[in-house]
Amino acid sequence: MGAVTARRLGWALLALLVGASLGVGAAYATRPDPSSSGTPTPVPARAPTAPENDPYAPDIDYPPLGEVTDFDTHRIGNALQTWEYPAPAGWVAYRVPGDIPTPVDRLEEWDELRWRPLGEPTEGGYSIRVKAIDNHRAPADEVRVKMTDFELLYDDVVVLEQTDNSVLFTFRTDDDLFRVNFFQWFAAPDSSEATLEMSIAGRQADRPGMRALFDQFAERAQAVDD
Repeated sequence: MGAVTARRLGWALLALLVGASLGVGAAYATRPDPSSSGTPTPVPARAPTAPENDPYAPDIDYPPLGEVTDFDTHRIGNALQTWEYPAPAGWVAYRVPGDIPTPVDRLEEWDELRWRPLGEPTEGGYSIRVKAIDNHRAPADEVRVKMTDFELLYDDVVVLEQTDNSVLFTFRTDDDLFRVNFFQWFAAPDSSEATLEMSIAGRQADRPGMRALFDQFAERAQAVDD
């Protein structure tokens, strides 16, 4: 995802110098535990903004994500579990990493794919990503690991919602783009370990469509026997 930006290192050094001169210790706040019910619970957070002297870069000129009503069903899996999942009809699958278009008849050869509308640029737009995982962690642990990773790597991370199997947040990329990212993890009914990860990435303008697609995916994804 990239190294920590020079801007972030500069702020960290400034904070250290100010703390040393004033003798003031840093205060840390702990994030509330995810809800055990699995229902998205709003987490108090400030509205995402950028300092006037540090604006975000402009989004790409591409129509925002609208409501998706037509889906195709595909399979993805590993030695632990196979899943059936929905992908918007007409979207193109790309191998991850590399953004290499993948023929429909070879989709099941890969354990991670990203779906985009046909003709959308490969950077700066919206997409849905699916990945078969074998980390042997519960969904709630996957949530905590993902948030720790993003908070270490990116600036302006703001949690919008967090549950025991999902997290929705905004952040600033290393290219100064304002991005929205929704993550969700799934465990088979007879397992406590997450074996499917999905995420939807996009811009602020895509957020309503992203949320609808996020909910549709959760309703349609299901573990299947090989």
